[in-house]
Amino acid sequence: MDLDAKPYRAFVTVAEERSFGRAATRLNVSQPALSAQIREFERRLGFALFKRTSRSVELSAQGRLFLGNARRILAETDAVRTAARAIQTNQLTIGATIQTVLVTERVALLERFLLEQPDIPLRITNDTDIRLLAAVARREIDLALLIEPMLDGVPTYSPLDAGSAAAADLERLVLHQRRVEILMPQEHPASRRTVVPMSALKDLPVATFDRTHGIALTDAIGQHLRDAGAIIVRPPERNALAVERYGAVKRVPAMSLGWFGPSHLKDLEAMVSRPIEGLDVATGLTLLRARGEERSAATAFWTMAAGPAV
Repeated sequence: MDLDAKPYRAFVTVAEERSFGRAATRLNVSQPALSAQIREFERRLGFALFKRTSRSVELSAQGRLFLGNARRILAETDAVRTAARAIQTNQLTIGATIQTVLVTERVALLERFLLEQPDIPLRITNDTDIRLLAAVARREIDLALLIEPMLDGVPTYSPLDAGSAAAADLERLVLHQRRVEILMPQEHPASRRTVVPMSALKDLPVATFDRTHGIALTDAIGQHLRDAGAIIVRPPERNALAVERYGAVKRVPAMSLGWFGPSHLKDLEAMVSRPIEGLDVATGLTLLRARGEERSAATAFWTMAAGPAV
């Protein structure tokens, strides 16, 4: 396999530069060698990629149709080369949802690893919970750091089918847990209570997040709010961070996963976090891996995460 995809790269470069001379300079090859490479590529494909004149180089109709495919080949080739380098250097790849950048425990864990294992290259990739869970199950990444719903101290939700082989082969390490609470505007009388009673929520608008944070979690919260007679508000953007921000902007109570602290609200009037009477649900910062043999870098991170915090 040509890990450089040279003929595709040559074709795309000439198409972008519209000049064999400029493309040759960019590829660090001679112009005659580049021209010969393109002619051989055209011979193998069975059609001309360019219309050549003494003054210009233009894509042929077939070349225009083929350009998108060539670019996809290059993207896949670059991904394969990156993966090969990662394996060769024992690079550790951890997936994490972007909102976890505000979680102090997550930040401390990664920084500790950087200090304790300076010889292991570390790469963090950000994506959605669903894609990261699938990626770690398929072993496309080594580990995943997620905020997952917890009921009775056990993770309750995975976007993967719980009965699938992939989901069954995932191992979880619950690093920390936080109770789901409500952010109250500091000017609201209930903010002065240690625990917000259910009676204080009657006819009160409360912003909450959608099911992407877990069906069991959001259903439990929604039912509790309805039982209290609250008016459930669906903000325009319904991830946990956006819901907290919406509450602070609109000065309405907002449900909170409890992980992000006040830093993303510091430019707004203060909100106060309080537990709700009778609402006993939480989320956990969890580390996930696929069961079975793994690379030493992943084992080193898992062992460190499972050990005592320093």
